[in-house]
Amino acid sequence: MKHRYLPVMLFTLAVEALFLIAFLFLTIFGAGIYRETVEVQAANGQSRLLLSYFSTRAKNADTKDAVTLYDDDIGQVLSFADSVSGYAVRVYQKDGKLLEDYALAGSPLAPGSAAVIGRTEVFKVKRDGKRTFVVSTDAGSVTFTLKSGAEYEGQA
Repeated sequence: MKHRYLPVMLFTLAVEALFLIAFLFLTIFGAGIYRETVEVQAANGQSRLLLSYFSTRAKNADTKDAVTLYDDDIGQVLSFADSVSGYAVRVYQKDGKLLEDYALAGSPLAPGSAAVIGRTEVFKVKRDGKRTFVVSTDAGSVTFTLKSGAEYEGQA
């Protein structure tokens, strides 16, 4: 009698093994898709962070002569000055990183102590009109216009 149930037991074990293999395959496949989705969202968030950073800085520093653009040994520097304190936030790119330096306006840049805003190989700023700036990074471009009515007085 025991031999009559052996094929049924083997068939049941085979079906259970098939379900287990299918479950493991779907779990691995789903985990891979989830990982890719999270990576895309993180890259999108980083792009939006880099681009919105400049708009926010420009709104905060929108006073007469507060935003200047100049060239340094490192490259282009976009400076957002605070006329009350005499300090400025200077933004520039070095070694594939976009850096933010907070120090007295006009003082030398200090990349070693600067905060990293994000990674980018491209950082180009151009003036488009008298009060409009276009900032380009790996993430794309953002345009901001100063509303204070002050003329742009930096060097191109």
